Amino acid sequence: MKDLEYEDNLPGDLIREILLRLPVRLLLQLRIRIVCRSWNSLISSPEFAMHHLQRSTLTHPPPLLCWKEAAQRGDIMHCSSQSLILDQSPTFESHPADELFIDGSCNGLLCLSQGFPFETLTLFNPSTRSVSPSVPFECSHECGDDVFCGFGYDNLHDQYKFVMGCTTSSLITDSKVRSGAIVFTFGANPFWKTVAHPVFPYDFLCTINGIFVSGTLNWIVYDPTIDYDELEWFVLTFDLETELFGRLCLPFSRTRSDVIHMPRLQLHNNCLSVCYSTPDMQIICTLWIMKEYGVEESWIKLIEIPFRVGMNAPCDWVAPLLYISQDHNLFAIDESDRKFLVYNLSKNQLVSQVANGNNCMIIFFCHESLVSPSHYSSPLTFNSCIAWELDTTQHST
Repeated sequence: MKDLEYEDNLPGDLIREILLRLPVRLLLQLRIRIVCRSWNSLISSPEFAMHHLQRSTLTHPPPLLCWKEAAQRGDIMHCSSQSLILDQSPTFESHPADELFIDGSCNGLLCLSQGFPFETLTLFNPSTRSVSPSVPFECSHECGDDVFCGFGYDNLHDQYKFVMGCTTSSLITDSKVRSGAIVFTFGANPFWKTVAHPVFPYDFLCTINGIFVSGTLNWIVYDPTIDYDELEWFVLTFDLETELFGRLCLPFSRTRSDVIHMPRLQLHNNCLSVCYSTPDMQIICTLWIMKEYGVEESWIKLIEIPFRVGMNAPCDWVAPLLYISQDHNLFAIDESDRKFLVYNLSKNQLVSQVANGNNCMIIFFCHESLVSPSHYSSPLTFNSCIAWELDTTQHST
């Protein structure tokens, strides 16, 4: 389409406010068609991308659902979570990702790694289908498979960071790597450094990917010095600005007496949340949210999902429960039948069952955003960045 220039009839500030309210897909279409050069320049700027993201996170739009089979081979798949409610046959889009793993989600970006533990790192925006160059992550293999990690954004320094440590770090001090976590900082001059671990003991059971919220990464861990029958869970935190570890208490204490499955950390409306199942068989699971991050007294019980006779849904939703939308639709996975499930809590009915075809998946929710992975990459390798404009022909599985 020919580039059109015209005199804006509306003030520039008003045009900007209108554009900030548009969804990502429409903004990409405007940018591709180049309605006018001033609009294209505005939409393409990093400042506009961050302001658009900040506004969209306040309005809580339905996020993208991104997943990959828990294996080296295979594509990254993604679709609109809203499409699972509205469409019985939603379109899944794909991105080639052989030899890659998803290790975190933040501000519309996925952090991808190659090798284990982590030989290279790459940033990918599934909304714009843009990918940064891969950067080497020179970490020791001394930890083997016993690692935890997380990806998040340091707002104070405008930096994205990837954190890796050993899951038994607090118990082993005779190793340089195991006595500290590694923090990798993306940017024009990427770098990594080692930071000290906390002095209190902790260990992981199975979930190693941290949840990003309010400038911090968060993991569910337990105190391995306590007897198993009195096992105590808590939240291990890492502040991306200060690069310090800490801990938060959960709204319950011990697994053996209070919950029957490992708690699951999630993000609900930009708040840290935890979901767990109780010994009370009348309640499938309970969801708590921390209204004010870091304030343990702000934990509130958001919802209890009761079991009802004839309920057409799995009874152990605590493991595959993914997300609860503003309109009370609950997203979960039926792992035995390889399906996404959407259950409306208000109407007490199953809305949809959509086959995904995967046995075991690594799943993340991702805000749709215009944030460019290349903005946080080395300018020396910028030209090697692979970028796709919006492909209006979606790929289905």
